[in-house]
Amino acid sequence: MTDTAELKLNIGCGTSGVEGWVNVDNSPSILLARLPLGSRIFRTPDWPRGVRRIDVRKKIPYPDSSVSCIYSSHTFEHFTYDESRAVARECFRVLRPAGILRIVVPDLGIMVRDYLADTTDPMASHRFVSRLLLTANVSDLLHAGAHHRQMFDARSLTHMLQGVGFLAPELSTFRSSRIAEIAEIELESRRSESLYVEAT
Repeated sequence: MTDTAELKLNIGCGTSGVEGWVNVDNSPSILLARLPLGSRIFRTPDWPRGVRRIDVRKKIPYPDSSVSCIYSSHTFEHFTYDESRAVARECFRVLRPAGILRIVVPDLGIMVRDYLADTTDPMASHRFVSRLLLTANVSDLLHAGAHHRQMFDARSLTHMLQGVGFLAPELSTFRSSRIAEIAEIELESRRSESLYVEAT
């Protein structure tokens, strides 16, 4: 367990759990993967042993002002807007004074700009809509996280954070952060499509 003096929480870590962080995810496949032959039968991802299954939409299981930093990449778009606000409010509650929250989400602004710039492809509208990943199906029950329930741009994400108590959320860029170990946790593979916002 990470020392509470430097408790670092990685929400929605997926299979990218990082040593030195409390890595949490709510995928049902975590439990299935840990059954004997579960990963073979259910074709689950290879979940690291240290990943804990926690539903942060209900509560973050830490006391007020106990967490130094919270990182969450490509997770908030899988919540409803009300759930996102509730989780952000929980982040505000558990963060220590001057603690850092860093949220990374797919950037709707990038997708819209790409769509508007594509003036030659007659199917650009369809590619744009499919890129949003807003259609869900029954496989999401077992393999949660394949589809989105909402999308954010810079205005909507900073507005949401301000609404739960973060006074001055700031736009950031890839691996530019007050989190010292950002290079260990922020994935290069998501750089070109992501919006980065940091708040205290």
